[in-house]
Amino acid sequence: MSDSFQTLPALVDELLARFITKDFWVRADESIRPDAFVPPKDHNLSVTRHGGMPEETLWKIGHSVAEMISTKRRGILYGRADITTSDVVRQSLKVEAAPLPENVNHSHITGWPKDKPTQKHIAQRLAEAAKFVAEPQMPRLGQGP
Repeated sequence: MSDSFQTLPALVDELLARFITKDFWVRADESIRPDAFVPPKDHNLSVTRHGGMPEETLWKIGHSVAEMISTKRRGILYGRADITTSDVVRQSLKVEAAPLPENVNHSHITGWPKDKPTQKHIAQRLAEAAKFVAEPQMPRLGQGP
């Protein structure tokens, strides 16, 4: 990855990964629940731009994310919800680069409205557009270890 990639605007059909770190974000039929896309209090929803990186690298970043956000339990990565930047823009939101030392492809989905009902409606639309990709080393959801 070149250092300049992190500052380039996201392309229209560029894939974004929302790492799934909570099992209840995914239904048994592998559809994504809107909770996976509800923005945090700062309204900066974290995603990672695929940016042509190898799958193995993307999964390593996902595992790192799961470990960083876990506070009371071992960080578990269940998979990721892939959406395109056009899915985001269609909801009047933006994808803004927010590189981190451990993830230069880190970005935020921004431009969220302040009211929760509208945020939830948008999260529902993003969840409907998302495709679940299971973490290769995890058993399928609902099938146990």
